Amino acid sequence: MLLQKVKIIAYQLGRNIHLTGFKAAYRGAVYSSTATEVFIKKGGTSFIYVQNYGEVAFSDCSEKEIQEFIAFIQPFIESPVIHGKEYKEDFVIEVRPDHKLNFDYNFIKVPVVNAEVIKIAMLNVSQSVVLDYFTDLSQNLLAETARFTQELEQRGKLSISKTSLMKFIGKTQNTQNRIIDNLYFLDAPDAVWDIEYLSQINTGLSRIFNLKTRFREVEYMLKIIDNNLRTFAQLVQHRDSNKMELIIIFLIFFEVLNALIGKHF
Repeated sequence: MLLQKVKIIAYQLGRNIHLTGFKAAYRGAVYSSTATEVFIKKGGTSFIYVQNYGEVAFSDCSEKEIQEFIAFIQPFIESPVIHGKEYKEDFVIEVRPDHKLNFDYNFIKVPVVNAEVIKIAMLNVSQSVVLDYFTDLSQNLLAETARFTQELEQRGKLSISKTSLMKFIGKTQNTQNRIIDNLYFLDAPDAVWDIEYLSQINTGLSRIFNLKTRFREVEYMLKIIDNNLRTFAQLVQHRDSNKMELIIIFLIFFEVLNALIGKHF
């Protein structure tokens, strides 16, 4: 029996994709869509899967089709990934009726393939890519936090202003919220709960890409950052409180001194 291979490639293109604008501009056929994703069928096993958190996956698309679509969607991407690193991952679905469901490092063997199977595969590959992206973001935040801890160790105090620290804390919280919102693989697609075959594929792919463990690693890094930032915030608050106390003492002293001078003159 002939072996069919469905090639999947996923990219992390930026922080967000504005789907409302994209759907208004796109003129091709849409297989299905929600507020957070668009699933496009090009024909046969050729699909494009767009998610609003910045991921785009392609199934059985030529390099020309991929590049043309990425160029088309660029205006709808918020904060494109332009830091010299490409976030992408390849995967293959091997299809043959006499296959048993089997998982390997970078491919899966299935007896039957359809739109739902392809979509679940594209979802998991996309989640793997976004985990790479968020791992890098978290490591960068952790490195920035390490600068503050080193300063505490070497100087015994922080030179960062309260405003700058609050901005950094805000950036960290936004990153954490995006990770939690984006990595919804813990809540599998509705179709998975209804069809055992799809559930097996989703579970197997999650294990191949080690999604849950990698997510916990990112989550652990963010917890370390959170704990450090709470300490920094307390130190800066204490420092600013001391400054305020000194200002108040100076003002009281100035008023007393002014009153004494006024009595003598």
